[in-house]
Amino acid sequence: MPILPEVLSAQPPFILVVDIILTLLLFYQIFLILRGSKAIPLLNGLGIIFLLGFLSEFVRFYIFSGLLKYILGILVIAIPVLFQSELRRALEQLGKQNSLARFFKWTSLALPKTLKAVADAAERMAAERIGGLIVLEYETPLDQVIESGVKLDAIASCVLVRQIFAKNTPLHDGAVVIRGSRIAAASCLLPLSTRTDLPVEWGTRHRAGFGLSEITDAIVIVISEERGSITLIHNGEYRPVEGGEALALLLDELVAAKVKRPKDQSCEEEQSKR
Repeated sequence: MPILPEVLSAQPPFILVVDIILTLLLFYQIFLILRGSKAIPLLNGLGIIFLLGFLSEFVRFYIFSGLLKYILGILVIAIPVLFQSELRRALEQLGKQNSLARFFKWTSLALPKTLKAVADAAERMAAERIGGLIVLEYETPLDQVIESGVKLDAIASCVLVRQIFAKNTPLHDGAVVIRGSRIAAASCLLPLSTRTDLPVEWGTRHRAGFGLSEITDAIVIVISEERGSITLIHNGEYRPVEGGEALALLLDELVAAKVKRPKDQSCEEEQSKR
């Protein structure tokens, strides 16, 4: 059975360099996916064991190298059991970033009028200290999330969004999912993020929105009941937003790709028609 030095010497220099680069890229990609989770210390430990195994076999420490291989074999069995959620998230991220999926992508863009209604609703809810969790579906279908809630299939408007999240109403708990220009469902359940580097003041609502953004390309808007603040979350990144106009501009950039937004009805105009 060939050992490492003979294998390395048998490889052409170009192939050896490519092999090393691919290995480093693989570890770096795994690190990016698992960044901020409790699996990072384990990944660091695996990297150290892998490096020690490489060096020990290179200098022909056969007993030590065999011991490290035995430890790695045990970890291969233990890791899927101990880190089920992290591994699932890593595979979901890998599938989400798969360029082949672009040929079969689902696109459900919200209309500019819908974006304005959502922005106005978020601004009013923040001012009134009403908590909310609004999800805008984009390329990744959210059928499973929609199935977890109460289906509505109603035209998205500022008044309706505010009414859903009004305190003590049946559907105020959970997330509202908007598909295109319609509210697909309310009171939906979202997966909680397990990252440890998120803001300490975040509660379940923010962590649920961030958790969904880690595994889909949905745009999530979180309105804090305690602080009266608005947070926009997308693709595992978040930013605080000051006011409805700023939120509408950000949504236009993300969803409409800088398409000019026509003048739409505000919350006040909607209510005056009723």
